[in-house]
Amino acid sequence: MNTPFAGELHRRAALAMQTGLADADGMGEQVPVSRYTSDEQTAQELRLLRQFPQPVAGSSSIPSPGAWLSLTQFGVPLLLVRQTDGVIHAFINVCRHRGARVAPEGSGTEARVFICPYHAWTYQPDGGLRGVPDSFGFPCLKKEDSGLKRLAAVERGGIIWVVLDPTSPIRDIDTHLGPLMENLESLNGLHSPVSYAQRSYEVNANWKLLIDGIFEAYHFKVAHRQTIAHMFMNNLQLVDDFGLHRRLYLIKSRFSQEQPEADDFDPRKYGNLTYYFFPNSMVLVQPDHGQLSYVEPLSASRTRVHELTLIPAEPTTEKATAYWNANVDLYRRTLAEDYALAESIQAGLASGANEHLTFGTFEYSAPRFHAQLRQQLDSLQSHAVKAAAT
Repeated sequence: MNTPFAGELHRRAALAMQTGLADADGMGEQVPVSRYTSDEQTAQELRLLRQFPQPVAGSSSIPSPGAWLSLTQFGVPLLLVRQTDGVIHAFINVCRHRGARVAPEGSGTEARVFICPYHAWTYQPDGGLRGVPDSFGFPCLKKEDSGLKRLAAVERGGIIWVVLDPTSPIRDIDTHLGPLMENLESLNGLHSPVSYAQRSYEVNANWKLLIDGIFEAYHFKVAHRQTIAHMFMNNLQLVDDFGLHRRLYLIKSRFSQEQPEADDFDPRKYGNLTYYFFPNSMVLVQPDHGQLSYVEPLSASRTRVHELTLIPAEPTTEKATAYWNANVDLYRRTLAEDYALAESIQAGLASGANEHLTFGTFEYSAPRFHAQLRQQLDSLQSHAVKAAAT
């Protein structure tokens, strides 16, 4: 047994196999179509997502002290720098003088200083303001308060997580990721994996349609009949809530065929584990690696998808490279099936055929996500109103 929760998962999987029923709750629910079509709500959701930890890069992409990475995530220009003590610092990549981007998008291995291309204000790798040309013209400038704006950041599970909004109440990312991240890191090879095959692309669908799909297995036998449907039992998925987060377990057909004993049960062999971190990030755990996906809303009907494969070590042979590429290809072909259906749904939302989307009892985790998202949006709006009143 290679995971501390394997025994309980085996018991529940065996019961699901015996009854033919997975986890269910309530009598089924509906979600208004307007939640997938409102640009105003999407703008609110984007503000909310910036307040929650986002997986912005693989740890191995910034491998050593002095290495840096400049990129844009969720509309925020970021500068990530590994410090001399090995810790990643994250900054808003904006000059504190007149707001220009300090470091161009790209990466490097030996950060000494970062020089703004507009007026040559110079910043140290730790974000501190080092130099100002003609500093006599800024008699009131306090250098100690004028460094690059730092953001909360942490490395967990081989991923760099950053809170993109400096006003967010979430400062302790470790506590936010909590037991679910500890659970993920307990799996062999997923404590500090290497990032591989990173890519981003766009889908013509609301971001929540992409999230809905991970919360139910009802679609598998139909939507994935050309790829992976044969590998899994029909509509048997177990769900564990970790506050706003979830761990999902999709049972494979081989569980029924081999009927493993509890003592030597390996969950990764007999099913797919998906670790979902609210509101928009998920890690699909395979037998020997993981697949990170997170989604970025661009509009009510368009989403940017970010993907990163998490493998035990950098491939050093053609055989290893071919092996990982084959795994990545299957994952992407499977997701393409989901996302094509999401685009189909989005295209039909404005038709008036449905005022609500309907979810069955075994799809309960999706409407629960929508309710939790609504609660967080209401809380964000309440805080904004209070701040405006003071």
